[in-house]
Amino acid sequence: MKKYLGFLAIGATLLATGCSAEVGEDADGDASTVTDSTGGGDTTGGDTTGGGDSAGGDTTATKAKFESILIFDKSEDPTFVNGKCGASPGTDLDAIALYRKIGDKWTLMGVGRVGSAVYDTSAASTCDNKKNDKTSAEGPVNGFVYEKDPDKGYISLNGGSIELEFGACGAGQTDVKTCDGKGDKVAIENGDEIDIYEVDLTYKADGDGPGKGNAYDGCVCYADQYKVKIRTKMGVDAGSIYLGAADGSTTYKGTQSGDLKTPSAVQVVVP
Repeated sequence: MKKYLGFLAIGATLLATGCSAEVGEDADGDASTVTDSTGGGDTTGGDTTGGGDSAGGDTTATKAKFESILIFDKSEDPTFVNGKCGASPGTDLDAIALYRKIGDKWTLMGVGRVGSAVYDTSAASTCDNKKNDKTSAEGPVNGFVYEKDPDKGYISLNGGSIELEFGACGAGQTDVKTCDGKGDKVAIENGDEIDIYEVDLTYKADGDGPGKGNAYDGCVCYADQYKVKIRTKMGVDAGSIYLGAADGSTTYKGTQSGDLKTPSAVQVVVP
């Protein structure tokens, strides 16, 4: 169905796929009906039963909803951490997608909402980041890696982080490659699935996923690492949840060489 990365734990789990792009050498109720005058109307068992008023349904807690996803670069890209700056340093994020099971079918609810992305460069490396357009992470899967022409459709996090909301797809758009993300905000709910598409080996001709064929044959396209958090509102850290270890130490990365067709599906579990 989609490309997944693996199981994430801590009361919340997220699906993700990771990668790195390169351009040539640079890349990387009980009221009684009995009247009051009857002897037992006011003291009927109905008034004292604990049934309806204390049923479990009244006390069930509502699961929290989350409005945004925050992705931090934790790349091991050698062109990033070894001081050799490439044209696309760090995690190369193409798109994010939110799926929800309706009946027995997983349905695409939205992708990165157009106009929502916030790119934080406060932790950025000293590398010159030419792929710094935050809007590239919004909308559908449309990242491309070319041998000679400039790459397009993805953002390189370069040590920083990016936060986005999910936006609904336009009429008739049911695929992650066409969903525009220009609709209303879609909250992340318990039981949802989130996919993260980062340019990796699955973008090559022999890959497996919506980005298949978007990278030229010679692309190294190794998977970059990143960590993920979901927030109740954009820019509000209170109540947020790291996906993985509670301290956010767990990092994830995408499909590796020789493992192109092994999907692992996980769901968002909200405590």
